[in-house]
Amino acid sequence: MNKKEKIIAICFIISFISVIISSIYTINLNKPKNNIYNIEKFMRKL
Repeated sequence: MNKKEKIIAICFIISFISVIISSIYTINLNKPKNNIYNIEKFMRKL
C-alpha cells in the first residue's frame, strides 16, 4: 500500500467507528426509560 491508500484506509476506519458510536448514542437517547438493550448490558460488563 502506498501512502495515499493508507491515508484513505485510516480515514475510512475513523469514519466507520464514529458512525457506530453515534448510532449507539442515538439509540440510548431515544429509548424508553425502563428498557435495557443488549449493547448496554455488554458495555456494563466491560
